[in-house]
Amino acid sequence: MLSLLLASLALVAKEKGLQRPEQGAGEGCLSCHAKVGDPDPSHPISSFGCHICHLGNPYSFDKERAHLCMVRNPGDLRVVERTCGRGGCHGDMVARVKKGIMATNRGILKTLQSHWLAAPGREASDKKRAKGGVQRAVGVEDLLMENPPENLAIDHYRKMCGGCHLWKKRGALSREIGRRGGGCSDCHILDEPREGASEKGPIVHPAMTTRIPSENCVKCHNRSARIGLSYFGRYESPGYGTPYEGRALNSRRLSGGRFWLKLQGDVHFSQWGMACIDCHTATGLMGDGQTYDEMEDQTDIACQNCHRPRFRTVSEGDAQANRLASLNRKVPSVLGKEVALSRKGTPLYNLQAHEGKVVFFRKRDGRAIEMTHSSLDKSYHTLPGHERLSCQACHSAWIPQCYGCHLSYRKSGLQRDWFTKEVSPGRWKETRSYLRFSKPALVVRDSNRIYPVTPCQVFVSLFDEDNRYRSAESFSVLTIAAYDPHTTSKGSRPCLECHSDPKTLGFGEGLIRHEEGKRLFRPTYDGAASGLGISFPLDAVVSPGGRPLLVASREGTRPFNKEELDSILSVNACLGCHARYDDPLYQDFKGGRARFDGDDGLPCKR
Repeated sequence: MLSLLLASLALVAKEKGLQRPEQGAGEGCLSCHAKVGDPDPSHPISSFGCHICHLGNPYSFDKERAHLCMVRNPGDLRVVERTCGRGGCHGDMVARVKKGIMATNRGILKTLQSHWLAAPGREASDKKRAKGGVQRAVGVEDLLMENPPENLAIDHYRKMCGGCHLWKKRGALSREIGRRGGGCSDCHILDEPREGASEKGPIVHPAMTTRIPSENCVKCHNRSARIGLSYFGRYESPGYGTPYEGRALNSRRLSGGRFWLKLQGDVHFSQWGMACIDCHTATGLMGDGQTYDEMEDQTDIACQNCHRPRFRTVSEGDAQANRLASLNRKVPSVLGKEVALSRKGTPLYNLQAHEGKVVFFRKRDGRAIEMTHSSLDKSYHTLPGHERLSCQACHSAWIPQCYGCHLSYRKSGLQRDWFTKEVSPGRWKETRSYLRFSKPALVVRDSNRIYPVTPCQVFVSLFDEDNRYRSAESFSVLTIAAYDPHTTSKGSRPCLECHSDPKTLGFGEGLIRHEEGKRLFRPTYDGAASGLGISFPLDAVVSPGGRPLLVASREGTRPFNKEELDSILSVNACLGCHARYDDPLYQDFKGGRARFDGDDGLPCKR
């Protein structure tokens, strides 16, 4: 009792000795941090203080006790329910973000497991399959549990891919990897250098924004599909460092020591200077409250939402549209105007119809771009037989293509785990042999639509604890992924590129010829001589006879079948004379072909 009494007296004496502000502050934090700048006009320090976001003890003027249980990053998903998601703030958004694909990474984990664990030799060799496996979808949240699922595919994800998700702690490492992660802060905090200050001095608070710069997107989206590079006209080169600069390697570098070359950027960027956020919506980025296993299912925007828009008039009761526009503060008010809608019904507040005009406003600076839709009724957009074509199939200029990616896994090695930050047994190494940019091949996605496609080919070599190669346990997974490469061009691909080019059809680079009614193909790439154990070209997805050569990473995606290939190639013979989209022949091509087969008097038969 005497000890407690003495301790209490010491605390009282310390409190009396503290210098308090003459004006009563809303919380003790402001006695030291009164000069902190506002992070954003919507979150002024004078109204919010510090505790509501950073927690800690707002009733103490002692530094140690005031900072007790304080969090540096309120956006961290481990604490976000008590900060950003607290009552009266952004609780609905927090719940959506935690279920969103950028937090769960379910698409990557599902693809890895479904293909890797089904590969020949994997079932017998992977003793931990039943613990993780493909019996249920696995997300990042599962890997953060006390007893997470385990298998070879998950080990690869944890050590090679697991540095890009919203659960990752922000600032744990230096350079680009340190800027990734951090929950809400990953997108909404500007990654700008700022000056600190001594105690009681001015501090520049990190800036918050809903006008998210593309740099915040590209720090993560520069691998895998590489859309964050392609959109801005950057192609990750094979790594030679050419063209050389004097006697040195090229200075154009990406994270990880990778090089890049300058190519044609997406027309939305190169002509109009649009950022990623100009198209992508809060619903598409943060999720809609549902848990998805595929990124495409969460994505909210499609080409037609801007180029063939549907509108609704915004009233005072339209809380979502008015709130989004007011938070932006650059786009004009939407009240009383018509705004376009996304495919999930999200108001595209920066695409407005007013006084007979349709105007697109850039979200970063509010610049107005008047939209024109005069070409939508032109013959090239209404051509019979092209109903299944996606916009990307004709307007994607190029797509990054990586063939023959080689992974080696050595049980004798050690490697850092992105989740535990600890080194654990098993080391992965990735090498690439056939990296190209080229015109996209086309396939069928979602069972009917035609999309650009790129390969994802992985050859996995396993080595045991004694560094011996285990042939029976090694495997390969050759897949294709159909997606929007974000290399949109105003002009479309020419007719011949689709109806006669073997690369576009999925055969790979080479030459097609016909002999005695048979379609023959001579490939440029000799698959048999590659040493990879395949009998077809690496850049092929289908045989000339319509046999699929690679599996799809998404259900409903497949190469063209024989009937579709025959139909596409049948147009080729006519394009020499009938080269215009509005040629009457293409209004009834089947009828024209029937006439060709039965009328020997046609000029092209003479």
